[in-house]
Amino acid sequence: MTKRTAPYFFCLPFVIAFAVFVIYPMIDMFVRSFYKLEGISTYRFVGLKNYENFLSDPHINNAIFTTFGFTAGIVVVNLVVPLLLAVLLNHKLTPFRNIFRGAFYIPALTSVVVAGIYFRLFLAGNPDTPLNWLVRLFGGEAREWLFDTKLTGIIALVLTSTWRWLGLNILYFLSALQTIPRELYEAAQVDGANAVQRFFKITLPGIKPILIFVTTLLTYGGLRMFGESYVLWNGSTPGDIGLTIVLYIYRTAFTHFDMGYASAISVVFFLFLMILNVIYIRAMGFLKGGSGR
Repeated sequence: MTKRTAPYFFCLPFVIAFAVFVIYPMIDMFVRSFYKLEGISTYRFVGLKNYENFLSDPHINNAIFTTFGFTAGIVVVNLVVPLLLAVLLNHKLTPFRNIFRGAFYIPALTSVVVAGIYFRLFLAGNPDTPLNWLVRLFGGEAREWLFDTKLTGIIALVLTSTWRWLGLNILYFLSALQTIPRELYEAAQVDGANAVQRFFKITLPGIKPILIFVTTLLTYGGLRMFGESYVLWNGSTPGDIGLTIVLYIYRTAFTHFDMGYASAISVVFFLFLMILNVIYIRAMGFLKGGSGR
């Protein structure tokens, strides 16, 4: 082995693993999208029939509504709330701030199954559940929050995911806040800038890279939502409440055993994510012509 070939040799395991576990499944998914599974392992070529079914499938519209509604909610909530808490925990006058930092992070260590079961019980329709008890305390009526409307289903998903990942996002923002020199805040305070002005003129520009990073994670995490939705509704989602695109792909493939149609949905979803990725990169200014250039 020469010095020139050594790097390729050490990269070979990754290349092989990437080809076997990423490239090959993607090609197989695209090919299967033109077939229909009949029996156990027999496929029949149906051409574009699966894609035609996609355009007329009412469940797709509900899955898209839930997925994008959840993504919008999780992005807004998990940008605003963790950032404000991080600013508070970064202030030297905040009491017990180290204890709160650890307390906020603990849910991130919790399994999605445990979190989902807890919130399934928390949001149950029993009048004695914690949430309904609070609602009745303020004069409201007990509701079956998980099975009420599609909107309450989205709120349940946002609440569950926020509880799990709030501490991690706080940690991201805290690490960014601590890179901003204190001298900038002191100089701005001397010049008469109040707390709000310092936040918008110093804090936000100073943590812009982390804001972009967290926004990216939240966006793609929201679009591929599966675990919380599956556990909260135990995979059933009556009336398509809580039905996300990834959960619908899973159900189509492994409950209805329609591998061809599930592959077609996956192909369309993959192409959408690629288009979204290009738009996002251009918006961030990483490609020529981006608005951030």
